[in-house]
Amino acid sequence: MSPSKDLLAVLGRVMAVGLFFASGLDKITHYADNLQTMADNGVPAFFLPLVILLEVGGGVAIALGFLTRFTSIFMAVFSVIAGFLFYQGYSHAHLMVWLKNISCAAGFLMLCLHGGGKWSLDHLIQQRFARN
Repeated sequence: MSPSKDLLAVLGRVMAVGLFFASGLDKITHYADNLQTMADNGVPAFFLPLVILLEVGGGVAIALGFLTRFTSIFMAVFSVIAGFLFYQGYSHAHLMVWLKNISCAAGFLMLCLHGGGKWSLDHLIQQRFARN
């Protein structure tokens, strides 16, 4: 890859997870509100810490290009499931947010397909093991 493509891969990874990272931090600061939202949608409370871990931890991992393909699959599945669980109904607003979730899932599938790129921890680790 050329340096410009490598830079775009980094920017793409960071931009793909910005929403999820911020949302995970928001879930920490508004924990009780998020528990109520989950309860209102029939989602058991024990999922909230897992969601926070995926959004914050997975967001950091993908931004750094660490376990990019593996984490991207979980983020894609999460995006689709969250879309179906929390954005039901036939309002225009629900449709737009549901489509946003599906679009995010598509981006994560592309990350899974192409990996983190040359400027990623995945590449660094792969190079390190290739030498040994």
